[in-house]
Amino acid sequence: MRKITVGLMEPVKVRSKKRTVETLGKFDTGARRTSIDRNLISRIGVKHVGRTSTSNVHGTTMRPLVNVLLEIKGRKIKIQANVADRSSRKYKILLGRDVIFKNFIIDISKTHNSPELGDLK
Repeated sequence: MRKITVGLMEPVKVRSKKRTVETLGKFDTGARRTSIDRNLISRIGVKHVGRTSTSNVHGTTMRPLVNVLLEIKGRKIKIQANVADRSSRKYKILLGRDVIFKNFIIDISKTHNSPELGDLK
């Protein structure tokens, strides 16, 4: 399968059997698993299928897991994502290596004008 070149942020369709929601997602090569906002998951009506341990700079927490279908630039990917409160975050979905690997090449020049902070197109 050919890899698709994407920018750091891309429109993402999050699908369940009942609904589809489109939002802007941010690729994160440091994240092992994709993380989706709990309010977005509630809107598409997906039930939790388990729990997973997630570590970050604030420590380790347990988060719910959901099965979802993502669509990014026409590529459909079935994943198991963790669910977090991202209500205060600009991006409601953080796309981890589970989505990036074998699917995408990230080219930040597609979303940035320079290497400086705050230079988003």
